[in-house]
Amino acid sequence: MKVFTRDYRITGDYPEKFSRYFEGMRSCVFDIESTGLDPSRSRVCMTALLVQTGSGIRITQFLAENHYEENRVLDATMDFIAREGIDYLITFNGQAFDVPFMNRRLESSFSDDRMRMYDFDLYRFLRRGTDLRQRINSMSQMSLEDHYGIFCDRQDTITGRESVALFDEYSLTGNSTIEKIILTHNREDVLQLHRLMYLSLDEPEDFDSAIAIHGFPVLRGKYTARPFIRKAARTLRIAGEQIQCPVSAAFFPDIDSPLTAVFNAATASYEIDVPVGRLHDEFYVDLEPLGVDLCMDEDCVNRFLILNSRTINLISRIVLERIDSRLFHTADI
Repeated sequence: MKVFTRDYRITGDYPEKFSRYFEGMRSCVFDIESTGLDPSRSRVCMTALLVQTGSGIRITQFLAENHYEENRVLDATMDFIAREGIDYLITFNGQAFDVPFMNRRLESSFSDDRMRMYDFDLYRFLRRGTDLRQRINSMSQMSLEDHYGIFCDRQDTITGRESVALFDEYSLTGNSTIEKIILTHNREDVLQLHRLMYLSLDEPEDFDSAIAIHGFPVLRGKYTARPFIRKAARTLRIAGEQIQCPVSAAFFPDIDSPLTAVFNAATASYEIDVPVGRLHDEFYVDLEPLGVDLCMDEDCVNRFLILNSRTINLISRIVLERIDSRLFHTADI
């Protein structure tokens, strides 16, 4: 296995409206190259991981020199994530491909490691939370790069399918020219995805609503939260995944709390229902029974929080944190 690193002086943070959901969390732009699309037969042959440094960004790549070095690439990738203290991934279609593929290959190699962390999948975020799909011909990464005018900056000239064929040849010959070509393709994928994060996150008209559809992290990615109002039931439903330490538990309304919550360890899922009131077309949450003080919030009137896309996400995070405290620290909600 070979290891390659490259530094770039690209500084700055992602847009503030994105960063406020990830405060204190360390990100990693992540991409894999595989020998095919079926993880039961194909292998991971290369990974790229982009992290921010004090002077810009650094891209680290782990490259298998043949088809029998997958385990070394997998172990090196997971060691890197642990060593760098990565809290969440940034991927492009990673929820459907990169992350489950990695986990399937880790399982096949009898490793106890798994990629259990929040994944901000830019493809899924833009596909569900914007109208880009109707405005451009394709939602592929290269099509988006072309849409935002950065495709011409790519230094590689091959597709992912061509990369598979080239790796087969490389594993037999060790040809240095082929090595450079496949490394460049993989490196450009994460570099361009990093640039797309700056360019595309202003796309949603309502960012808070868009990230609620995608799911945002709570407690440093221990949970994802996807809140929405159930108008007929007069509840705010907070649903999502238990990414770390899934448990089974249930809470029902009582004199101390009006919440209903069900956590399922088998499916690593949860659902919480918060009662809401309605006045004309506005929904609100009575904060007093929840023991929450948001009197300084601009959308709080006396003890009532008016619900909009921002405050829905805010109260959902607070409620989930309180439920987690009750689950693991026996504190009252």
